[in-house]
Amino acid sequence: ATLHLSSSPLLLWRLPTCYTCSKSFGLMMRTAVRRLARPAWAPARSGPCFRLSTAAPRSPMQQSRGWKRVLGAGAGLLAGTGLAVAVAGQSDSSECMPMRVDDISWGADAPETIPVFVEVSKESRMKYEYDHERQLLVLDRVLHSAVFYPHNYGFIPQTLCGDGDPLDVLVMCDGPLVPGCIVDCRPICYMIMEDEKGMDEKVLAVPEKDPRFKQVKTMGDLPEHTLREIAHFFETYKALEKSKWSKVGGWKGTEDTQQLILDTHRSYLVAKAKEQIAGEAHTAE
Repeated sequence: ATLHLSSSPLLLWRLPTCYTCSKSFGLMMRTAVRRLARPAWAPARSGPCFRLSTAAPRSPMQQSRGWKRVLGAGAGLLAGTGLAVAVAGQSDSSECMPMRVDDISWGADAPETIPVFVEVSKESRMKYEYDHERQLLVLDRVLHSAVFYPHNYGFIPQTLCGDGDPLDVLVMCDGPLVPGCIVDCRPICYMIMEDEKGMDEKVLAVPEKDPRFKQVKTMGDLPEHTLREIAHFFETYKALEKSKWSKVGGWKGTEDTQQLILDTHRSYLVAKAKEQIAGEAHTAE
């Protein structure tokens, strides 16, 4: 979203996914707008009554500093909600660059522990997908069949599969996770799958911070029915969609899953390097 204000810097931000933080940020910004845009002769509220403000008009430099203080407070309030705030014209790029999901780095324990970006909550029929160009979650579709996702669903940043998308992950958890959050997960196994776009493997993982799954280390620690349930879901969830299909295969263990993660990460790095080379060549022309 873009906000234009007279005699004030240009503000750029992406709205947070959290309703409470969004409401608090909106209240804070409205208060700031009233204070910074108020002329010197405007009445300033003091307690239950009003008085005339005798302050000298703010210079553009003072207004800019005021906005920086407001934005700094807003960034602190909304840390972790996906909000990126910037003041146009600042030379410090670290203050202006929004966080991209594709830039989320892996930890030192990868691939034993990997970050997962959640797109769909457990037991939801709303198929959200992350738009890598616009850096937003968008509704791809509502599932056509009378089914829902058996577990939280997302992907591993900095991976690339045969279908041109990141490596998909099902996150087993005690409850639904909020779309747009990052969860450090322990990959357990993966299911071989192919759809109309190509190979589309599905990794099954558990959160590192859920004590209920602390003992789950390998595929043998999972109920066999859980694996059959997941396979049945992906075998049937596109059945009522024209020109779409899916075909599932067997399950692979933990070591194979970790190798798949490394292979897809390598494919991502190769694709990114080729993209950068092509961009530099185009710029040179």
